[in-house]
Amino acid sequence: MSIVNLIVHEVQKKEGESKALLIARPEENPIDDEAEQLAAKVTHLFNRSGMNTGQFSNPEGSDEGSKLPALLYKHFSGDAFDDFAAFSKACAAEYVRFLDPVSEAEGGLLWFNHYEQGGTHFLFIVLLKRKAGITLGEDLSFTQVNQLETDKLHMAMRVNLSAYHDRDDTRYIAFRFGKAPKPESEYFTQFIGCDEPKVAAKETRKLVEAASAFCQSQSMPSKAANEFKKAVAEQCMEKADEREPLELGDIARQIESRFSPEQASKFLEIAESDAFQIEKEIFVEKAALKKLTRASGSNRALTLSFDTELLGESIVFDPDTGELTLKELPRSLLKQLMSMESK
Repeated sequence: MSIVNLIVHEVQKKEGESKALLIARPEENPIDDEAEQLAAKVTHLFNRSGMNTGQFSNPEGSDEGSKLPALLYKHFSGDAFDDFAAFSKACAAEYVRFLDPVSEAEGGLLWFNHYEQGGTHFLFIVLLKRKAGITLGEDLSFTQVNQLETDKLHMAMRVNLSAYHDRDDTRYIAFRFGKAPKPESEYFTQFIGCDEPKVAAKETRKLVEAASAFCQSQSMPSKAANEFKKAVAEQCMEKADEREPLELGDIARQIESRFSPEQASKFLEIAESDAFQIEKEIFVEKAALKKLTRASGSNRALTLSFDTELLGESIVFDPDTGELTLKELPRSLLKQLMSMESK
């Protein structure tokens, strides 16, 4: 990640107040070692799970709603900002406009970071907060200090500027709220100007369901279906580890190479159908992938969970009778059963 522009503005507002004060920095912050370290921390925190994605409801801005899209349209040329300090100050003022009416919300530090990675330009807008800390002075006396809170993010957004500028049909906005209460998350969503955000976990679950629906539509034997689901899960995990979005086209190409172009087309048809409506590009939530490789269920008296790759081997399912036959039981379970039988 190569930082191009960086600036921080302060928004002063205490909980219960109905008016915020913007203290705008007149010029960009220097890009030094401290800035690089903070940028790395912010990126790490942002890339955790629970991300939302979306697009601007009006990419070129309008007289109603958020002015953020209009400010980007005005100031970003495709690879550079004409005046990053002016752009960020106008964005901060727009942020304050949505913050003012929310009495429950407090101010903080607005971090604006334009960076380039692999030829693609991105913009971070992050709300940072200060927290009290204690340090030791030169005479080893305790002194209370205010420092940046870098162990969690409150609210943050990232725009893929290149995709936005080229009007790619992707969800080029990613944002997260941390544990912000609903009134705060609502005003931040309004500030972004993004309608109908998609949660990563929800999108991943839909992908899992579409993969199962594809296997059923092709009448795949258990072993072949398990191999396919495992391959999809591995591809998703790879993207999640790289903190990159997954493209449906990636999965379709894998299906084409393993099976046929016709089946790849069928998978895309299912994934993009009204039943699933999966975006062409999604962020993966690891926890939601479990159902690709595991089957589980429970009632009041029974809980059962196993790797689906065992189907057809040590676990046999008869769809006609609905019966499940288990072989090669875990040693601890087998021991318990033998003990109970001998009593």
